[in-house]
Amino acid sequence: MRAAVLVAVFALVSSVARADDDLPEHQTMRFIEREPDLTLTTTISKLFDSAAYAALDTGFSSTVEIRIWVYPKGSTEPISLVQLVRSVVYDIWDEIYTLRIGDRTIRVKQKSEALKLLYSLDDVPVAKLADMPYEGIYSLAIRADLNPVSKETLAEVRRWLSQGTGGGIDHSGAFFGSFVSVFVNPKIPEADRVLRLRSQSFFRPKP
Repeated sequence: MRAAVLVAVFALVSSVARADDDLPEHQTMRFIEREPDLTLTTTISKLFDSAAYAALDTGFSSTVEIRIWVYPKGSTEPISLVQLVRSVVYDIWDEIYTLRIGDRTIRVKQKSEALKLLYSLDDVPVAKLADMPYEGIYSLAIRADLNPVSKETLAEVRRWLSQGTGGGIDHSGAFFGSFVSVFVNPKIPEADRVLRLRSQSFFRPKP
């Protein structure tokens, strides 16, 4: 099986910090053809700040949800979507980290090793080569969520905030509290941290 390294159209270096955290940050990534898939190698290390790293040995589970899209140039319709879930929990008695990476269970002793396993994406299949004509130009987007809140829990919190604690407009204090909760501070965090990345443009070299 021949592995063909894809050719980058142009390299995009990591962008400077942005005021709007919703904008994806450009990150140069590695793409390799491994029939029948296109594979990705990169990291999501920026998802973890010092607080997230410190939380790894508290004994509580840390979960990372990763979504990966491949887009043709000029289109908002992805040709593929890959979803990955990784988690780690530290056993404070045995002093060992147990990770779930897909369907694998991995146990390691070092905290730094556990962190690397969470943030490293190594040869991850992200699209079928059959869906990627040679003449096309493509890019890849990643969204990684640290400890995402379930949709059910999020819906319940939003319902509770929208109702407030009182009986509506006749109870001015409760009504005002509900108004502030929903309209003044409408964003309920969906995860502890969110990272959005976008790759450089690339194409498939003809054999």
